[in-house]
Amino acid sequence: MKKSLFLAVLLLFAMSAFADTVVNNFNGYSDYWNPFGYPNTATYGELFTAPSGVSNLSSFSFYMGDTLSSGEIITGAYIATWNGSMAGSLLYSSPQINYDNLGNEQITVNGANVAVTSGQQYVMFLSISQYYGQSSGTSYVSQGGTNQYLNGFVYNNNSGDFNSLFTTAWSGPLSPDWAVNLDFNTVPEPSSLLMLGTGILGGIGVLRRKLF
Repeated sequence: MKKSLFLAVLLLFAMSAFADTVVNNFNGYSDYWNPFGYPNTATYGELFTAPSGVSNLSSFSFYMGDTLSSGEIITGAYIATWNGSMAGSLLYSSPQINYDNLGNEQITVNGANVAVTSGQQYVMFLSISQYYGQSSGTSYVSQGGTNQYLNGFVYNNNSGDFNSLFTTAWSGPLSPDWAVNLDFNTVPEPSSLLMLGTGILGGIGVLRRKLF
C-alpha cells in the first residue's frame, strides 16, 4: 500500500513538470462576425502567438454563434504560420467536419499535435473552400474577450480557391477576437527536468531498498 502511494505521488510530480498551457478567451456565447458558410465568406480565422515555453499545440476549438441560415456547414479546420498578411506554411489540416449549425456550439479538433515555436505568430481557421458548394447553411461566430496571445480576427473571401489563402492578403486583423481555445504542451524548464530525474532516481533507490 505504501509503495503504491509513493509511486502515485511520484507520477503526479512527473505529470506536473509537463503541464499544459491553455489559451481561452470564451466568456459566453455572443454573436458577432458573420456570415460564415456557403455561398458567403469561405474562411474565418484567428491569429495567435505561441506562449513562452510551449512545444506543440495538442488541440484547439472554435466557438460558433447562432444559425444565420439553416443547413449543415461542411468545413475543415487548419493551422498555418502567418507572414503578416496571409497564411504562410500549412501545418495542420483536419478531416472533413460536418458542422450541424444548430447554434452556440464548440467545434473542437483533438490530437492535432502541431509543433510550434514560442513567440511565433500563427493562424487557426475554418474554411469551406476545399468543400465549396457542399454547405447549405451560414452561421455567426462568437466573439471572445481579449487575451495577450490572441492577435485578432481575420477572414478571406476565397470561395473555392484554397491555395489563394497562401497567395493573397486576408482582411484584418480585426477586433473583437473570435472566441477560441488552444491547448499547448509545455516544455519543462531544465531545473524541472533535473528535479524530475532526481526524484525518479531517488524513488527507484527507495523501492530497491524495500524490495531487497
